[in-house]
Amino acid sequence: MKKKFSLKDHSSVFVGLLLGFSIMGAASISILGSSHVGGPQIVRIGNAVIPLSSIMGVLQTFSLMLLIIMGCVDCVVGARLAYFVGGYMFVSSIIGMIRTRNLEPLPGLFNCIMALIAIILIGHLMRKARMKSITDYATGTLNNIGFLEYLTKKIKDKKQGSLVYYQINNFRAINDDYGHDTGDKVLKITAARMNKVIGKDGVVGRIGGSEFAILVDGRKDANELIGKMFDSLNEKMIIDNGEFHLDCYIESNAGIACFPKDSNDVTTLFKCADLALMQSMKNGGNQICVFDENMQSRMHYEKEIEQLIKKASDEKYFYLEYQPQFSISDKSLRGFEALIRMKLPDGRKISPGEFIPVAEKSNLIFSIDEFVLDFVTREFAKVINESKEKVTISVNISANGISRPEFVSIVETCLRKNNFKAENLEIEITEYSFEESQEQTVKNIKKLKEMGVQVALDDFGTGYASLARLMNLSVDLLKVDKSLVDNVEKGEVNRDFIKSIGSMGHLLDCKVILEGVETDSQLEFIKNLDCDYVQGYVWGKPMSYKNAKDLIG
Repeated sequence: MKKKFSLKDHSSVFVGLLLGFSIMGAASISILGSSHVGGPQIVRIGNAVIPLSSIMGVLQTFSLMLLIIMGCVDCVVGARLAYFVGGYMFVSSIIGMIRTRNLEPLPGLFNCIMALIAIILIGHLMRKARMKSITDYATGTLNNIGFLEYLTKKIKDKKQGSLVYYQINNFRAINDDYGHDTGDKVLKITAARMNKVIGKDGVVGRIGGSEFAILVDGRKDANELIGKMFDSLNEKMIIDNGEFHLDCYIESNAGIACFPKDSNDVTTLFKCADLALMQSMKNGGNQICVFDENMQSRMHYEKEIEQLIKKASDEKYFYLEYQPQFSISDKSLRGFEALIRMKLPDGRKISPGEFIPVAEKSNLIFSIDEFVLDFVTREFAKVINESKEKVTISVNISANGISRPEFVSIVETCLRKNNFKAENLEIEITEYSFEESQEQTVKNIKKLKEMGVQVALDDFGTGYASLARLMNLSVDLLKVDKSLVDNVEKGEVNRDFIKSIGSMGHLLDCKVILEGVETDSQLEFIKNLDCDYVQGYVWGKPMSYKNAKDLIG
């Protein structure tokens, strides 16, 4: 595809051309004026006789126009050059008037003054707009665009340094409990403390949400600085005359990558820092992790997985299995959860735990969401339409996917194209779906329910879900996470906790299903926990479409 021409990408070329034309115009004015000192103030072009002042006025106006354009194209370099050339024209006009003792160039002199004033005003406004475009509104630090530009310049200048990726985990909890205004104040104080600790040894930028990027000078120990920053952030904050302790509410993590040691490419460097951040989160809260060779191998592996995902649909690497869901009371079939798998031509299988996280870091997860939706509705349409019992097919949708404005129309297209009834489709989301775009996610869920599509909240009990949010969403199914089911035999407290989830679900007019039930002894315990359905090896392992179809009957 031919790259679209961009003025921004070629600003230096434009400034050079405009400067050349401007100098030519200014030089022509000077030469013409000098060559006619004391002589006739006319120029003959063929039979035409043109006053010299007219030609000089045209050239001057043209040059000044080019200077103004140059200042608009580049508010830094272009504006400075425009000041220089404009000043030269201004001085030349004064000298010309003195030498010729003629005031005819006086209007041109005022044109120069007006052009210089215009260039100064335009430059000021453009610099102000420029600063606004690269500054984060909530914290006053650099935003994503500004930080990337700053980092790119440092790398191009062959400077050494460290990129720190810092994240406040589960920041959504503050917004939900205290409001977005308080959340913004927390971010502002956090950024101010970061800047105070980093000082002149680096630059802080807010990348998005509760994520920050910090560029640390290569002469400084980034690990030590970030450790001091953690200590500073753990000190109490005074917000609206009340004390707020960030460390008591949520945890933070940081990942560090160095340049040029780890990479000289901005995108790769961010991936390195992100991998280090992920490792620090695995190690626990308030941890710092530095990118190393093992993570480098992991990054190369993820690139390989990314390429496989891109080819998976066309090469048919993806296939689906279906795990049945049963009623606890009578073992009647509720439906199936669609589970995506990947198998390569050489027989090697890549688990979803490997390729889904890679896909979620890019837009590749969207293609997986759409593939599963289309495949499931197409494959099950006939057998479900012919079934006498209502069978629900559940599809997992990523947090990024459910927050897309176009997601509902994608679902509508699949249902209509494949003649699949909306009431037989269930969309599974996780609590973390609200971290992306809570407002858009809620809108999409409400539209899906209006269509007749069911909505399930997966991995319930492992994240942060407020009761108010559940009441507003009116989900159809709560899925209790397997980690809670695993402990059902270990004590009365664990069983009471699951029972309370079941009671809460029924209070909110939704059903409750237990995931990962694998043994008969677990099954015996959960029969009295006020839950409705079970999903697990005890009654059904993931199976092929043929076996699922036979189970429907």
